[in-house]
Amino acid sequence: MMMYVCFVLSFMLFLIWLAYRAIVPPHYPNNIPTIPFYYTLLPLIKEVDQEELYHKYLEEPLTRCGAVKIFFGGHWNVLITRPEYMAQVLKNDEDFPKAGNHVKNPHSVLALYTGENIISAVGDTWRHFATICKPGLQSNVDFSIMAKNGRMLIDLLLLEQQRRASVDMLDYIQVYAIANVSESLLDSEFETLGNPNHPLIKLQREIKPKIFNPFHLNFPFLDRLYIPRREEAKRLVKRFKSKLASQVMQSHQHKCRSDSTNLGCRLLAARENGQLSEYHFEQNILITFVAGHENPMILILSNLFVLADRQDLQDKVRKEIMSLPTASRTHPDALATLPLLTSIIFETLRLYPPLSQIMNKRTATDVMLGDDILLPAGTYTGYNGYSTNRNREFWGFDADVFRPSRWGETVDDMNVLFRRATSKATLITFHGGKRACLGQKWALAAHRVTMSIFLTSIRWRLDPSWRRRMTPAGPLMPKNLRLQLERIEVTDGV
Repeated sequence: MMMYVCFVLSFMLFLIWLAYRAIVPPHYPNNIPTIPFYYTLLPLIKEVDQEELYHKYLEEPLTRCGAVKIFFGGHWNVLITRPEYMAQVLKNDEDFPKAGNHVKNPHSVLALYTGENIISAVGDTWRHFATICKPGLQSNVDFSIMAKNGRMLIDLLLLEQQRRASVDMLDYIQVYAIANVSESLLDSEFETLGNPNHPLIKLQREIKPKIFNPFHLNFPFLDRLYIPRREEAKRLVKRFKSKLASQVMQSHQHKCRSDSTNLGCRLLAARENGQLSEYHFEQNILITFVAGHENPMILILSNLFVLADRQDLQDKVRKEIMSLPTASRTHPDALATLPLLTSIIFETLRLYPPLSQIMNKRTATDVMLGDDILLPAGTYTGYNGYSTNRNREFWGFDADVFRPSRWGETVDDMNVLFRRATSKATLITFHGGKRACLGQKWALAAHRVTMSIFLTSIRWRLDPSWRRRMTPAGPLMPKNLRLQLERIEVTDGV
């Protein structure tokens, strides 16, 4: 009996110690503000909009100091937004290496899901992954895939519009984005578009609420305990990863070559010749699937939102695309020459970065951030793209306003500004530095084709009954966006 009591007391003391470590912020660095501990727990308590939360809790201290202490993912982190600080972080990858979930919270369900991959790996492991993945991510893919899937999507959306007063866009855009990444990058036909009951889709939608539960995201140490619901979440994650990898393998009955330009083939060849373990094969397939559809999905939803809100711009950019020969309207190179389309896409990326806040780095040694913020070795750091991308010193007093004209008049001007803003860390949607997003070229080209299909096929506006709000946390996008759609007839004047 006494042994049992001692065990219970020890366990309670352990939980108290963990809670103390979580709730009480570290003394270092001692010259930047601390965001209240409960900030990241607010979505559990009430319905919130992350834009509103930012303006209420983060905007003033971040604007004043450029960095704050914030509790996230079971740890206190230093959230960095001042461009000079961000440029230092992105430039000095040796001082600020990645620290993914498999490092930060290795026993969590989220770590089991994301694992070590091309995005989270460091050092020689990352360089090895990049050698395999980069050629497949940056090769010229067949963008007729997006055009085909886009036309199918439009038909599905208009069919839904006939049934209802408006269309809930999220699920439709998700399956479209999944079809794009699976067919173009993984060379795998999942047949998810038009099939909402596809086993892979159902499984992922079952997993996501369990993985991204705000309580367990902030207290991942609980995943060390035997909690039946969390054990079930772990089983679902393993099943999903195995099923995803299996479907990619089934789609490649041919012999895959290591010099292929297709990412799916390259990963399979690396698995076959021993360059990738089964674990790393699964994790890189999964991160291609997740990042390759979720970020494009979020960007599409945000772009649809801003153009629904600005009917004048929607009409103008539609006319710009219609000025191209019919065959060029779904060719990314031709679309990249259009200044208004380019400026609208760049401005959407600036104001609404899909991943508005990321905490995925840890200092390798004691580092002086700027001139006076000492970050001891082992300090977890992250950044808030929503804040950095709206830096008023660089973007002007109206940095919070959607104004595509700020990018210039010609596409050359816009690309120059895009590169300059990225190099100065005032536009970090695609990160930057040595670990800039390898899929940027593919993502921008695919998005141009997607927006062209929408603009040349339908008109859309916001459902008047839709409550204008952004998601409460995590990916930044309009929450449960609902649109009213109508087909553009050939005889319409556009």
